[in-house]
Amino acid sequence: MYDNAHLSLTLPAGDLSAEGRLAYSKAFEGSDGQPNGKGWVRSEYRGARFEFHPEQRRVRVRGSLHTFAHGDNIGRFTAPDIAATCIELAEVLDMPARWLEVHKLEVGVNLPLPTSPRPFLESLTSHKGSPFTALNPPPGASRPLAYGAHHSAYRLKFYDKGTYSRLQGRQPPPTAAPHLLRYEMVFERQRPMLTVTGLPTLTLADLPRPPVMAAFASHLRKHWNLTRHRQHLNYNGLPLANAVLLHAASDSAFWEAMRSTQPRNTYTRNRTKASRLLHERTEPHPYGVIFTQELDRLTHSDIAA
Repeated sequence: MYDNAHLSLTLPAGDLSAEGRLAYSKAFEGSDGQPNGKGWVRSEYRGARFEFHPEQRRVRVRGSLHTFAHGDNIGRFTAPDIAATCIELAEVLDMPARWLEVHKLEVGVNLPLPTSPRPFLESLTSHKGSPFTALNPPPGASRPLAYGAHHSAYRLKFYDKGTYSRLQGRQPPPTAAPHLLRYEMVFERQRPMLTVTGLPTLTLADLPRPPVMAAFASHLRKHWNLTRHRQHLNYNGLPLANAVLLHAASDSAFWEAMRSTQPRNTYTRNRTKASRLLHERTEPHPYGVIFTQELDRLTHSDIAA
């Protein structure tokens, strides 16, 4: 469920052995111990980047928890996997997991699909009023593979992970589904993560805990359901005025224009009615079933296989 993470810790002033443990840890065994021009000693281990600033006594860790565990992030990253990975990551630093604070985090699901996710990706319109925009295609791709909706404290992202991985030279195992769609929330600040989890601080030790995983899973479900995409709508029996509202319900640019030109009460009344009509007249997307199944497999160890 988790992927890229940014973590940090400051060595306690009273722990005189901490710097020595860090210097001889697996995380820094490939480093020459020399600081760069900005004072950071850098190292890489199993796809993760480790940095230590001796003067500040500060440690930074960046990378994919999924890749650290499995060597790639193509398959599932289940609750038992996450628990083992958080323990191991702390061990390679020789530091307690509770010392490592989480600053940024990607939380999401890989959806195995029988056909290409391209039609779904190209149908995405908006999320909570923010339009989905196509991201620049990677080298070797003729069209965009990823679409994102941006907010001040987080991003919502969908992308064709199967094609993207193959372009990077990473082939899925023979038993994998033909196609793979990635859905994720990218938390770029601490506060939204603390709001989701209800914790005063979020550490590496917290990530595998069932209440924390359940909180993130619930958040993923909520925002999956708040994602809008173009689809065939059921206009049967609607008067023209209601049919027009239903047609415009997912058009974030239209509602942004109406916000600035219509009286507030008129805008609010019609936007609310349009949202209600869309909810009543929209059929669940087939990917929603796959998303729910995969999320359950990731968060419940008894059905993770």
